[in-house]
Amino acid sequence: MQIAKEMAGGLTAGVVGTTIGYPLDLVKTRMQTNPTTFKNKNFLSSVLNISKSEGFASLYKGVAAPLLSLSILNTVNFASYMSFRRLLLPGVDNDANLAGWDERIFFAGCMVAPVTAIISTPEHVVKTQMQLDNKDGGKGKGKYTSSMNCAKTLVKGPGGWKNLYAGFQVNAYREYAFLGTYFFCYEGLKKTLRDLGVGRELSVPVAGGCAGAIGWTVSLPLDCVKAQIMSQDLSVKEFERPRMIFTRVLADILKTRGVASLYSGLAPSVFRAFLVSGSRFSAYEFAMRMFDQGRE
Repeated sequence: MQIAKEMAGGLTAGVVGTTIGYPLDLVKTRMQTNPTTFKNKNFLSSVLNISKSEGFASLYKGVAAPLLSLSILNTVNFASYMSFRRLLLPGVDNDANLAGWDERIFFAGCMVAPVTAIISTPEHVVKTQMQLDNKDGGKGKGKYTSSMNCAKTLVKGPGGWKNLYAGFQVNAYREYAFLGTYFFCYEGLKKTLRDLGVGRELSVPVAGGCAGAIGWTVSLPLDCVKAQIMSQDLSVKEFERPRMIFTRVLADILKTRGVASLYSGLAPSVFRAFLVSGSRFSAYEFAMRMFDQGRE
């Protein structure tokens, strides 16, 4: 029953977070993969430019795949994290007796990463391909008609189903960095705020928002490399053009664009992370309370 409650909370968190944060994720991807176009633009002007030239609906282009996968992903993430937390912190069955800043929480978050990467990589590939499809201002016709069409097209390409796992290695590294930091900071900040007398209504979204922002700041360089790998033309045969791999892409970015470019899209990423993570943890906690009330 406890697992079912945590899965229900994770599902709610996934739906709410994805719906709120997707437009900012699209802008972040555009900034990472086309830094010349967005060089002197902040995320707000980028949002307005994209919505003006391509239409407001374009800000949600490719949302179907992440809405489905992130709902599943957050269901798995929250339930798995709580299970690993109970494993590493025996006897800690609720937030009241949680120490807060405990390194075991970081490792509990990291333990979720391998499963998360298996689920999230295909979603990230499809999402990235969709977000960059027809990015010429809406003047031409894109290659894909929907997220499902994109996935089917990629699978039919030269690499087959492996195309859906382009960038798996770097995405797994990113998940380790993000999830460990994410849950560690959330639990620590929430406990600190509670000890200072801040109520649940404020401590949860603030701790969740800050945890998301810190997690994304730590993992953004890996996310930038991931975006480059997943944005490549996967319809080209490997013998015609070598596929991008982590070390090759990282070396190229550092050589041609410098270290600072690894933080392209930092503003929308941090803003989105704060907004999404704050709402995601609030939705999770709300769903957990509703589940408990329903049992009474």
